[in-house]
Amino acid sequence: MKEHFDLAFELTVGLEGGYENDPNDPGGETKYGICKTYHPNIDIKNLTLDQAKAIYYADYWLPAGCDVAEFPMDICLFDSQVNPQNDPRLPGGGNKEILLQNPSDWHEYMILRMIRYMNNSKGIYVKGHIFRVLRLFEKIKQHI
Repeated sequence: MKEHFDLAFELTVGLEGGYENDPNDPGGETKYGICKTYHPNIDIKNLTLDQAKAIYYADYWLPAGCDVAEFPMDICLFDSQVNPQNDPRLPGGGNKEILLQNPSDWHEYMILRMIRYMNNSKGIYVKGHIFRVLRLFEKIKQHI
């Protein structure tokens, strides 16, 4: 729900970190999880946290349906929209593929997300992506 956006943003930015320009990352230059590949008109290196938050709300939170999803599924959907292992410009991103499997709750959603990472992430990133989901799971549990 909309009132959880601030928490979702805080958790996701905590998982994403600051500025990076990893040559192995298909997103290219990235800061706070906002990458040049999907935001070519953004000055990534000079992106502020407030600018990132506005991008996240308009380009990730709303398109993923987080504003109408219940807590904590809203946070799961948001983080998965940010790091989907597919083109986030596609309607629903990786979330849509996972939701088509009809997870019974947010726990099962997170398991399906890890499976998606195992099947779609570059090998060098799989372990980090799995740990991302586990860290998010722990953070969500602290807020329940």
